[in-house]
Amino acid sequence: MVGTVPLLGPVRALLPVTAGALLVTVTVAGATGGSVVRHLAVTGGVGLGIAAVNGLQFWFWDLLLRAREGQEARARLAATEERLRFARDVHDVLGHALTVIALKAELAARLAPVDAERAGREADEVRRLAAAALDEVRDAVHGYRRVDLADQAAAVGQVLRSCGVRSTVLLPDGALPAGTAAQFAAVLREASTNVLRHSRAGWCRIEISVEDEVARMTVANDGAPAVGPDDRSHGLDGLSERLAAVGGVLAVRHDGDVFTVEATVPVPA
Repeated sequence: MVGTVPLLGPVRALLPVTAGALLVTVTVAGATGGSVVRHLAVTGGVGLGIAAVNGLQFWFWDLLLRAREGQEARARLAATEERLRFARDVHDVLGHALTVIALKAELAARLAPVDAERAGREADEVRRLAAAALDEVRDAVHGYRRVDLADQAAAVGQVLRSCGVRSTVLLPDGALPAGTAAQFAAVLREASTNVLRHSRAGWCRIEISVEDEVARMTVANDGAPAVGPDDRSHGLDGLSERLAAVGGVLAVRHDGDVFTVEATVPVPA
């Protein structure tokens, strides 16, 4: 009892219990003719031993509770991260695809009265883009997206050229790591979408390179309007946070009519 009370009850409950234990010990020692000091030492030692054992049990119990709480917190964090991943993927896919589809549809509508054949080709391209975007959304839902950065850069260049923007695409000789390619693909989609949606660019240059264990992607165009520091795209802000999470940096420069988005990500040697 003496060893258990400190763990189960308030401190004030310890005093009467201790006094009772001392009284019983002294009474027993007097009745048996034994040494009071020896009986007190035995009683105290037993009480301390019980307290130590009980304390260890309570410590293990508390440790188990904290471990369970930690597992639940990690599960909630994993679920939140998965929702954010899905939201980013859907934004990346639909933001770019819908912009291109809208431009192509508008072009087809303008061409219909004067060039029905080309208008039909543009309408076919709209259907193809819509089907491809739907497939990518399905892949995003199931977490199966795989990024071919070279193909995406070439496709973006083709879309820009079809919209009247002279485009140049420069790629490194080797393939980038999958994680880096995924980050650059997201930046490329956002930057090219901004070119199509917000600028009147005559040219756009996309360059990807790797040097000194740093992968770099630059997307520059000459159609930037005069903007202030608060006019930055929300998509670019989100990408900046996304790159920072993997040790990367997103830089945006505005020099006259030239607007440049530069992403850098460290890559292993």
